[in-house]
Amino acid sequence: MPRLSKRVLSLQESAIRKLDATTRARTHVHFHRVNIGQPDVPTPAPLIDAIRGFQPRVLGYGQASGEPACREAAATYHRRWCPELEASHVAVTTGGSEALLFAFTVACDPGDVLLAPEPYYTNYNGFASICGASIRPLRTHLSQGFALPSDQELDAAVDERVKGLVVANPGNPTGAVYGRSELQRLVNWALRHRKLLIVDEVYRQIWLDEAPCSILEFPEAAEVAICVDSLSKTWSACGLRLGFLISRNALLMEKVERLGQARLGPQPLAQHIGMAALTLPESVYEDQRELYRERVNVLVDGLSAIDGVEVSRPRGAFYLMARLPVEDTEAFARYLAADFEHEGESFVVAPGSGFYADPGRGRDEVRLAAVLQPEVLHRVAQLMETALSRYRNL
Repeated sequence: MPRLSKRVLSLQESAIRKLDATTRARTHVHFHRVNIGQPDVPTPAPLIDAIRGFQPRVLGYGQASGEPACREAAATYHRRWCPELEASHVAVTTGGSEALLFAFTVACDPGDVLLAPEPYYTNYNGFASICGASIRPLRTHLSQGFALPSDQELDAAVDERVKGLVVANPGNPTGAVYGRSELQRLVNWALRHRKLLIVDEVYRQIWLDEAPCSILEFPEAAEVAICVDSLSKTWSACGLRLGFLISRNALLMEKVERLGQARLGPQPLAQHIGMAALTLPESVYEDQRELYRERVNVLVDGLSAIDGVEVSRPRGAFYLMARLPVEDTEAFARYLAADFEHEGESFVVAPGSGFYADPGRGRDEVRLAAVLQPEVLHRVAQLMETALSRYRNL
């Protein structure tokens, strides 16, 4: 058999999706999927109407960084955080995932390193591996609400291999939200060390008490900051696969354009729908926040009532990390997928170890997504209590 590349052989299996095949085989069990950030919230009607209204004569190639109208729509939307933003500062991508991959690619040569507060979105490892780079974790803690590392910790992590730092705000998997003073610290660090600052803001509009600060709000960060956004979560359009890479660094955006040329243009229909999404009224975002606020509260309250379960109450996004009274949540997650059922139901969680660089960490944690109806999330908490009781008696 031909020898495959070290990069592909090193790719981490998704902590979020690894149990899919097991659950699909148990057709007699109804699984509540709180392992993945797929909301059951209906996609806004204007997006569906845009699909119906898309009737091109020819489905042709588009421009590498996106159609001018879509780039302008994205720039207009993001000017609420950066009034100086221009369409040339925006590249349209195939989802936020491609925006992250492009950001990692422009930042890193093989052997380079990106810092990331840990736990972090598991696919950062995959994007780094594809680039021949790696993630160096900076530990944060559930007991401290996953607060960002101190200036001393950030400075101590820098060496000649470090090209920048990637952080999600609001956080996935933690639900942490970082305000102006915390982002200012990161900006100062990036400027001091001449490193890139990649901020994953795909959950920016989903906050539960206080709005996160956007990296776009710092004019002094124009040369070092890359903002990643996506239509997947806020607009409940995960299958649309439309995202944005935003930077005011002209040379960086020129190289992103060349990456886009190598894969040709993003999908025309997705851009047409995206323009409809980006012009929705502010009330849409307010309604989304209220919806997720209720769901998160139901799930947090239900889990917190279980003996031995410790939960960090999220401040944004719709994820939470929970510490369970078991030694190995990887084994517990497999038990839920392969063996557990109660009254014909079970549920799927993402083991916490998949969100750490060292799989030995997070072994007693899980990530859950409050993406289902409140009554379903209440049921998930009930099933968690039953499953933990049975599992500890095995």
